[in-house]
Amino acid sequence: MESVRAWLSQTLFPDSVLQVWMAAAGLAVVLLLILVLLLVCRRRKKRRRILVTEEPVTQQPEARPVLEVANLQGIGNREEQQDAFGISRVDRYAEQGLLAVLCDGMGGMAEGGRIAAGTVASLLEAFPWEEDDGVPDWIRRHSGQVYQQFRGRGGTTLVAVVLRGNALSFWCVGDSDLFLLREGKLYGMNLRQEYRNELTLRALEGAFPLEEAFTDPQAGALSEYIGKEDPHSDHTRIPFLLQPEDAILLCSDGVSDTLTLRQLRECLALPPQTCCEKLEEEILAAGKPGQDNYTAIVLRYYGEEKEEQ
Repeated sequence: MESVRAWLSQTLFPDSVLQVWMAAAGLAVVLLLILVLLLVCRRRKKRRRILVTEEPVTQQPEARPVLEVANLQGIGNREEQQDAFGISRVDRYAEQGLLAVLCDGMGGMAEGGRIAAGTVASLLEAFPWEEDDGVPDWIRRHSGQVYQQFRGRGGTTLVAVVLRGNALSFWCVGDSDLFLLREGKLYGMNLRQEYRNELTLRALEGAFPLEEAFTDPQAGALSEYIGKEDPHSDHTRIPFLLQPEDAILLCSDGVSDTLTLRQLRECLALPPQTCCEKLEEEILAAGKPGQDNYTAIVLRYYGEEKEEQ
């Protein structure tokens, strides 16, 4: 061992301060660096081969539907459900259009739920039709049949929309509501057919003070409804053109009389199914002791996808 130490301690060259052990250590470091460089180069070449041989993966964005539909219904604090609704087959929207219809049976009258369900079923059975111009006549005929059967002792409201492409037509009888959300703003599409409106017109003609039109006990009574002998509907004469991202809400007054317009607007800004869930959450949170049946249909129109040139 002493001889090895003596050999390592001797100078590498005569008159040199560089000892043998220093040269050996330097050579070992150089060899180690060369080995590390060889390993790095080998890994880089292997990675390049992998990148070249793998085919590039292009992820296509998930196709968005032209139209999305959701619905909501609850009994509230009533003993029975007198609301009814129906939606035509969404998979036939491109060929036939889409019908959504909602009826609120009049709880204070006989057979409200039965008349509401029958009206929804009859209108769905009549769809698709060629011309929308005939729908008001259908409403009068159907209402006349209900009147003959129940002699004015039963009835229902009606709100129905037909969407073909981006063209929307609607028909409303009674006080169920139709709303449009466009660019963050909420619009009421129909006018409630209530006795209050007739009282307001009479008040404006000077028959009595205007405030009496809103405090009259019969102000909220329906002036038009399905089950009346000759009802008149509030309806579009020319189809209303939707824009991409427009949202439509059909609802019974169990929704619109419970929630504020701000709540409706915020809910409609959500995707349809989430919107319906939020509407119900807000209705239940309101906790109205006499909460009416509540029903809603939500449509969101996304627009036709443009083909790439």
